[in-house]
This record gives sequence, structure tokens and C-alpha cells, in this order.
Amino acid sequence: MKIAFAIVTLFSAGGLQRDCMALARQLTERGHDVTIFAERRKGEIPSDLKVELLPNWAVSNHKRDLKFAEAVAKRCAGKYDRLVGFGKLLDLDVIYCADPCLAARRVGFLARMSARRRTQMRLEGASFKQGQNTTCLLLSANQAREFRAAWSTEPKRIEVLPPTIDKERRHPEYRSDGTRERLRESLGIGEESLLWLAIANQPSVKGLDRTLVAMKGIPQARLAIAGIASNSKQAGQVRGWARGVGVADRVELLGFRADIPELMAAADLLVHPARYDTTGTVIVESLVNGLPVITTAECGYAPHVTKADAGVVIASPFEQEALTAALGAATSAGKRNRWSRSGIAYGATERLYDGLDRAAELIERPLRGATR
Repeated sequence: MKIAFAIVTLFSAGGLQRDCMALARQLTERGHDVTIFAERRKGEIPSDLKVELLPNWAVSNHKRDLKFAEAVAKRCAGKYDRLVGFGKLLDLDVIYCADPCLAARRVGFLARMSARRRTQMRLEGASFKQGQNTTCLLLSANQAREFRAAWSTEPKRIEVLPPTIDKERRHPEYRSDGTRERLRESLGIGEESLLWLAIANQPSVKGLDRTLVAMKGIPQARLAIAGIASNSKQAGQVRGWARGVGVADRVELLGFRADIPELMAAADLLVHPARYDTTGTVIVESLVNGLPVITTAECGYAPHVTKADAGVVIASPFEQEALTAALGAATSAGKRNRWSRSGIAYGATERLYDGLDRAAELIERPLRGATR
């Protein structure tokens, strides 16, 4: 089959983007012709993928998303057997959705009537509204319940996938084969320093402000952030927060990186105190690579941290003092080493890698309703 994937922004650091690229590669290996359409791309993208850009010059994010959705639908009409959206777009056969349900979020009258909200609701309803034919691939049971309640989406159209960890990104050996030392040296991290890793493109949603506040009381900690370009608006936001709490000299923005498993080997902790994360793929990726995790109960994959005994989950409602205390306790090398071993063992025994296989099967399945 000729299969079109569509994603607004393609870059290597995001969990959704990595799933998009891994699934494109898997379907290609199954004999399909896959093209990824994106409005823009950032950082390093593997050269074996077929990527076509459909840029537009809309000023706001919601207008950019809508124009891209319209452009993809027009570009692919009658030319592809499947149109798979990684995000909320138009005329999709399959949506692979890592976002929360917008319709389930209560907002005031003015926000509800805004152009931004109306555009976002149109894009969400195009796949989830009752009566549509789109197959909806979701990543958690809570997410599925929200969409069904808000849109009366038919249960037969919703599939909750198992975890989608790419086995190619599991390299616990990097912690002992010299990779860790090489990366730490390149980052200027001495043996006495604690390297915290954050992988984020949305600073506030992923709780980077919370991490920076906690750093103030742990002077040996340094924070490396992958997924934020040094010249971006988000970078300015992070630098402002860091200056505000007096830790700017201990924060490094790494930009978009393809060597995430290597960075996980170099780090001592993944710090992911997100305000909301449908799954938090980086959480499980860290566990299976031997990197202990400090995260929040608002992340869909947080229970894996507890089950693996490989870190700490901050309970809801979030309290800054609890995060600071957990990070303080994690300065113990003995505790981190025990967590690391537990995470590696968990990655070797649990079924964490089947999600993309299941997604590929569902994309190959005959379409509901009208065919292309």
C-alpha cells in the first residue's frame, strides 16, 4: 500500500515524532511505500525516511495546524491508500493520538468562542465525533475514556495500544561500555556532578520550572535539556526561569538530539515532573536504559516507575517540596545504582515493545466505511 503519515512538526526528540518515524520504518519493512508529510522539520532526521514538507506561513499555531491539515488532505486525496495522522488533522483514516481530549477540558465563555478553540475543536471532532470512520489509536485507558465521554466516539473505533517503546532505543550496555564516560566528558560533567536529564519541547507542560526550583537546593546537580533549540522562544522562557532561581550557570540546552539513549547513559536521573503527559514515553525508555526516573502521577506511564522500583512518582496533587525531597534523596549513588539495575531488569522481562507492532497491524486493516 501507499501510506501517508502526517505530523505538523517532525523532530527526533519528541515521543510522538519518534513513534511516527519508527512506525514508518516498520511499515516500509513490511513492504509498504510510506511518505511522512510535515509542515516543518527540526534537527536531525534519519536519512532512510521519505519526508515531504508542506510549509505554510500562518502566524498562530492553530492556523498553522489547520492550514497543514487542509494541505495534507488535498495532497493525499486519491493518491494514497491510507492517511495516518500523528495529531488531530482532517480526513484521516487512522489517528495516532498522544494528546489529551480538548473537549473534556472546561473553559470559560470567551475561551470557548475564540478562533483558537474553535479550530482545535474542529480538528479533534474530525476524528472523534460520533459517526466518523477514523480508527483512533490511543495510548492510555484514561485518554480513551475522556474521548468517549466527550464525543460519544464508538467503542469499536477506539484501540488502546500497549507501550510503544522501540527496542532499537534500548541500550543499557551504554552505561558500562565507555559511552557514559565519553558523553559526560563531552558535556563537561565531572564525576562529582549529578547530571539530570530532561527531554521536553513544552517547558511548562513538562514541568521544567519545577525542576529548576528544586535545583537551587542541590548544588551538585546540573540539568541538560534535550528538545529545545537554543534560539527558540521556549529557550528564552527556560533561561528566564533559571536566572530567577539562580541556577542559570548549571543548565544546558542541547537542542534536538538523535542520540537520546547515549544521553540517558550519561545522565544520573531523568527528571520529568510534568503537569500532564498522556503517556510519557521517555519515562519507560529511561527505565529500560537503566536511568532512574523522578516523575509525577499525572503521567500515563508513571506506574511503570513504581512497578519497576526504579525511581519515585510524586503524588497528585503536586507539591514542590515533595519533588525537592525526592531529588535530594536521589543524590545517594547507592540508591540510584539499585534503581538502575531494577529498571534494566524490568526492561528485559516486561512486554513494553508491542505497541508499534499493533499499530502497524491496525493501519493495514481494511478501512471502515468508504475506501480511498
